[in-house]
Amino acid sequence: MKKSAYYLIISLFLIGLVACNQQSNNKKSVQSPEEYSEDINSTSAKNIDVMALHDKLMSSFSDDWIERESDPELYPEYYGGSFVDNNGNFVIAVTGNVDKNREYLINILETDNFKIETVRYSYRQMMRVMDDIDSFLTNSNIAENHPVLERFAGAYPDVMDNRVKVLLTEINDEVISSFKKDITNSPLIVFEQGEIPEMY
Repeated sequence: MKKSAYYLIISLFLIGLVACNQQSNNKKSVQSPEEYSEDINSTSAKNIDVMALHDKLMSSFSDDWIERESDPELYPEYYGGSFVDNNGNFVIAVTGNVDKNREYLINILETDNFKIETVRYSYRQMMRVMDDIDSFLTNSNIAENHPVLERFAGAYPDVMDNRVKVLLTEINDEVISSFKKDITNSPLIVFEQGEIPEMY
């Protein structure tokens, strides 16, 4: 799986969170058409605000952030990622001093309309692990019957869990040992059961 596919998954995940928010917010008691319309408009406006905050934050890292999304060096050491919580709030994960980072982020975003969550690992660290995985997957010298290649179903940086999730069709000692020996033994890795996505 190529890097662009990994980051497509993350983009879709962010969009999915926003969509789930809309569904849960819209499952309310019976509303008049006017109330329902106001509710939809309010939710849409909040989602647009979240996306605008995300774009503003990423632009503060670099003007060409879209082209460099997979570059670990794009992300500052304090940044642990960002996501939309179940209430539709924009959440920024940070490492280090929360108060100092909050002030810094308020200056960047020109608002305090976001939440902060403290994490152990930076997004830069997660992306370096993703690079290690990508290097292994694109290495033509790796045998096709390598235990990891035979069971690899995907990988992505999970911002909410602050870990890199590696999806395997089968998890056993052999494949985990091979992964740690041939790819990375990083403490950021979490192995989970997964299925290889069907390509249409």
